[in-house]
Amino acid sequence: MPKFTQVDEREWIHEDVVGHAIDRCKLWYDGHGLSFSLVKMPANYELSLHRHETWVAVFVVEGSMKWEGDGQERKLGTGDFYFVHPGEEHVETSLDETLVLIIKAEPNIQYPVDADSDRR
Repeated sequence: MPKFTQVDEREWIHEDVVGHAIDRCKLWYDGHGLSFSLVKMPANYELSLHRHETWVAVFVVEGSMKWEGDGQERKLGTGDFYFVHPGEEHVETSLDETLVLIIKAEPNIQYPVDADSDRR
């Protein structure tokens, strides 16, 4: 059976993600390990160094952001996409108000990483 979510039916929650509070709207969770969410990041907002136990795919719906990890730094804008493998340490910073669509394997446990500690 199809699942529909109209704009006026969306429920936004303010939740903690790797030590930072952000606004998230869960669009769909299939109950078998896949979810889709919208996330709002205010301008100049950094999700500090962290990693996930499972993969995460991110599509920039509007705005722009910077992704840093594995010795790389990438600027991403509206329409850009990136994929993060399980365990990859990275930092995400919005450059202006940014809305992203996140598709991820569940459960998706995230861990902050101490930048001064030894990496796994």
